[in-house]
Amino acid sequence: MDIKELNVKTKDNKKLNHPWEMARIEVVLDILKPLLKGETTEKNVLDIGCGDVFFISEFYKRYPNFKPSAVDIAFTDEIINKLKQEYSSFPIDYYKDVKDVNLTCGNADLIFFLDVIEHIENDIDFLKGIKELPYVDNESIFVITVPAFQGLFCNHDKWLGHYRRYSNAMLREHISKAGLKEVKSGYFFFSLLIPRVIQKLIEKPSNEDKVEGIGNWNKGKLVTNMYKSILTFDYYFTKVLSKIGIHLPGLSTYIVCKKEL
Repeated sequence: MDIKELNVKTKDNKKLNHPWEMARIEVVLDILKPLLKGETTEKNVLDIGCGDVFFISEFYKRYPNFKPSAVDIAFTDEIINKLKQEYSSFPIDYYKDVKDVNLTCGNADLIFFLDVIEHIENDIDFLKGIKELPYVDNESIFVITVPAFQGLFCNHDKWLGHYRRYSNAMLREHISKAGLKEVKSGYFFFSLLIPRVIQKLIEKPSNEDKVEGIGNWNKGKLVTNMYKSILTFDYYFTKVLSKIGIHLPGLSTYIVCKKEL
């Protein structure tokens, strides 16, 4: 989860990751499966805007040959120390700035920006800057997910500090302007569109302090796994439909890309 959501207090002061985050892991891993199939050599993976490092730790469980680095400008020394204790069994390196990243062996093979660039006012220049970092080469794979459809921009987006939501066409346009080329792209989580449309229609202008995001999730393991299963089924069902030419939108959109040669 986002660092801002990590700081939200729950009634019992326990942190549970949201089923949306858990399902997104399955989506991203499935999207990457053809690209990572058979990979056993030592690699480097960066999670930029990593938040609570939940995703990168789960990725490492599936692909332990990828040395993980976590980067977030919201990191403080206190947060880093807390995460190091919580994830002490994971060989994660923590950084506050992409310029501080020090890869002892090789370049960045895989770079995640999971719901990150919508937080950045000039996302194109940001991606251009990442592309020119010394540890990013022509084979580095960028994986970007973002919230979809500007018409669904709501109080939750404002609270999180989002500048925009994206259509897939807009996302492809922005990565092209940044000098990146598409490998694959699409939408996911179709079933969340209708609830968000309803939320958008009925919500009133809200004080940002009243919004808590997904950081206050406290439904327990059974309910969490149930919602995760629903969202995972949603993804695989729409994936099957896309194979027969039925392409459904979703509340999130993604793109996998590389440097334009």
